Amino acid sequence: MREGIARAAARATSRLPKKLLRRLAGPAVEIDGRTLDVQIQVFAKSANRAAARQKPDEITPKVVREGFRRIIAAGGPDPLGSVSVHDRVIPGPGGDIPVRFYHPANAVGRALGVVWFHQGGGVIGGLDSDHGLLTQLADRCGAVVMSVDYRLAPEHRFPAGLDDAQAAHQWLLDNAAALAVDPARVAVGGTSQGATFAAVLCQERRSRGLPQPAAQLLVYPGLDGTATGGSRDSCAEAWPLSANTILFFAAHYLPDPSAVADHRVSPGLATELWGLAPAAVITAGFDPLRDEGQRYAAALESAGVAVTARCEDSLTHSFTSLAGISKQARRANQRLVDDVAGILGVD
Repeated sequence: MREGIARAAARATSRLPKKLLRRLAGPAVEIDGRTLDVQIQVFAKSANRAAARQKPDEITPKVVREGFRRIIAAGGPDPLGSVSVHDRVIPGPGGDIPVRFYHPANAVGRALGVVWFHQGGGVIGGLDSDHGLLTQLADRCGAVVMSVDYRLAPEHRFPAGLDDAQAAHQWLLDNAAALAVDPARVAVGGTSQGATFAAVLCQERRSRGLPQPAAQLLVYPGLDGTATGGSRDSCAEAWPLSANTILFFAAHYLPDPSAVADHRVSPGLATELWGLAPAAVITAGFDPLRDEGQRYAAALESAGVAVTARCEDSLTHSFTSLAGISKQARRANQRLVDDVAGILGVD
């Protein structure tokens, strides 16, 4: 009941006239020549007030998970009713892996497949994090989408979540016939940490001589944990992903700080990028990870990989989960699924 009220209130506020929204938001936020979407600015202001009530020693993975879940519940896009959804478990290297399947009404014959890994720094998030977006992706592409609830740190530190991601992808390929999916047309993708997993998966498969996915869909990816300067500095105080939040995730996700230089943590450090799957790399203007995503897109293109790259200049990290309260985020989500459709050859 309380979450339903919070969701309705957030949506009602976001629909206020722009002049009133600006008054509620305060002065426009500008970074690197970009202006933050006012609807997200108002939502962030409210979220920051709630977060400020937490004492530093109370900020634990459990608390951050709950805070993120509430943000998703209030700001996330509504799922499309035309896409059927069901949850199940599949076998994984550390036990059963919960997954969620999205079956669009327009899937025909052996459908396209997408294996999706959610956002959350390897510490937070789950099957609900990208739920609304994935109904839209399945519907637009006529694709069967499998979202993977990989293990989280600190209960299961790196590389447990990555191992689950790779195992889930292989499971879908092995069971494609039973799922009415064409194994030659299975893409991988994700948001933030999930995008990191997708990039690593492509690199690892190439190094093992295995076929590439049909595409890699990297949405505001974290690609270089060693990065300094640029957007890491200019967006250090950005919401919802700040420099301190990145440090929080790394402290809980990595078994030790030196692991940040492992290419499975920072795939942007890889120098051999030839032969990888066609990529969509979508970054956000108000995101510390912006520059490393753009550098990776440029490096892929230089290595001969087909790349669709775009920065959503007025939006923040996690914008795909804010489309319920931001018109600009809704438009960005539509551009994203159109990009994926184009890469996968869907009219």
